[in-house]
Amino acid sequence: MADTHALEAHDSHGHAAAHDHGHPTGWRRYVYSTNHKDIGTMYLIFAICAGVIGGLLSGAMRLELQEPGIQIFHGLAAMVYGAEGDAALDAGKHMFNVFTTAHALIMIFFMVMPAMIGGFGNWFVPLMIGAPDMAFPRMNNISFWLLPPAFLLLVMSLFFEGPAGAHGVGGGWTIYPPLSTSGQPGPAMDFAILSLHIAGASSILGAVN
Repeated sequence: MADTHALEAHDSHGHAAAHDHGHPTGWRRYVYSTNHKDIGTMYLIFAICAGVIGGLLSGAMRLELQEPGIQIFHGLAAMVYGAEGDAALDAGKHMFNVFTTAHALIMIFFMVMPAMIGGFGNWFVPLMIGAPDMAFPRMNNISFWLLPPAFLLLVMSLFFEGPAGAHGVGGGWTIYPPLSTSGQPGPAMDFAILSLHIAGASSILGAVN
């Protein structure tokens, strides 16, 4: 009888260990996740964080536009770039374009699309069609984890040298030539384009599911 109880206890312990091994906890639950609900939640949290940063850029632009003329951006350019006089004025105008470009790219590619397609899509599509998960759960995981480095590259492009005498990518959110190919001696545009390539790869991997 005692042996039977011992065997049952051993089996239950083995099943529990196997169960724990199959369901990682802590940070591993999210980094290695193949659960569509966890991945959808990560998409939504990421979209909220990106939306806050994009919203701050929008707020600065609205402060600038509340009255005619240059209100705050020439001062920001003087502080960030160390420009003075007319150079600060020109740098401030360019900084406004940089904020416009970054705001548009962030809100579309790092807020709206991750929230709508990645977040709500991951949460609702499997539930609506009765599937246990996405078709390719590991691909679903990497499609999310490509987004943070892509977003980091885009934010970094704000601080790298762009057109002559200025910093940041200000070529318009469409990144179409000639704005993206001429007058860009610095790496700011390169960072933004690489960012969008990685975000595009993330979107394609998500679409495959």
